[in-house]
Amino acid sequence: VNPSVSSSYGGSKYILVDISQQHMYVYEGDSLIYSFVASTGMNNATRAGSFAVPSKIPTAYGATWNIWMPNWPGIYYAGGSENGINALTILPNGATLWSGYLGTPISYGCIVLDTYDSELLYDWADIGTPVKIQW
Repeated sequence: VNPSVSSSYGGSKYILVDISQQHMYVYEGDSLIYSFVASTGMNNATRAGSFAVPSKIPTAYGATWNIWMPNWPGIYYAGGSENGINALTILPNGATLWSGYLGTPISYGCIVLDTYDSELLYDWADIGTPVKIQW
C-alpha cells in the first residue's frame, strides 16, 4: 500500500471484498450503495488486507496471459504485476473468459465483476479509495 495515497484520501468511499462470500460491498459514508457478486483468485490468489486504489486503467492488459481486463481500478502489486478489480476478462479472439462463473474463485488474483457492475464501480471509484479484502 502506498501510505501517501491512503492518508491523502479525504473522501467517504470504501470498497469491501469478502472472499468467503465471493461478494463486493461498496459504501459511501455509512450507506451501502452497491452490492456485487464477485470472483476472487483461485487457490487463495487474492491477498487479504487493507489497500487503496493506486491507479485506474480503462482496459488493462495482462501480458502473462494475453488477456484484456476492462474497467480496471488497481489494488496492490503482486510481484511485478498489479492485481485489481475488472470486468469479465476478454480473450484475444474477443470471447469473454469466465462468463457464468461469477461467485466462484476463478481469477489469477484479481477481483472479477460482471461487466455492467464493473462499469459502475470504475466510474464511482477514485484514486485513493480504500479497499479492504477479508475472509
